[in-house]
Order: sequence, then C-alpha cells, then structure tokens
Amino acid sequence: MVRSLAEHILSRVCDYLSAMGVELTREITLHALTLVEAGLSSEQEDPLQFVMTRLHDHFAIQHPDLPTTAPPITRGSMRFHHENS
Repeated sequence: MVRSLAEHILSRVCDYLSAMGVELTREITLHALTLVEAGLSSEQEDPLQFVMTRLHDHFAIQHPDLPTTAPPITRGSMRFHHENS
C-alpha cells in the first residue's frame, strides 16, 4: 500500500519528535498535523523540507549536548635529538 505525501510527512515528524524525547500526546499530534497542513499548502516545492525546518520553532525540542568528535588540539613538540659526531 502506497502512503500519501501527508502520511509520509506526518510519520517523519512523529518519528523525529519521538526520537528527540517528545511525548506524542493528542495535542502534540494535532499540532504536528497543523504543521503538515501548512507545509502541504505552502508554495514551496518540498513540503517535507518546509515542515522539518520548522519543527524546532513549533515544538519544545531539547538540543542534546553531544560529545566532541576528537580531543582538543594542543601544541606539542617532538624533540629530535641530534648527536654531534
């Protein structure tokens, strides 16, 4: 069964919100539906992009503190010792 564009966008929004720790209550789902409706009725070509870029403006999503990908760079010295012969 092929899903409609609206179902696909709503599914992505709900999956994203759930992954970010937002409880999918009735009110949250209705708010998500309103945002999906706005995306579908916008003049923009890609309603999914329209909706996903506005999620943080419409929902209280916490930005998790991610660990750094590498330790900080500190200047060091590799002292090569040359012996005089």
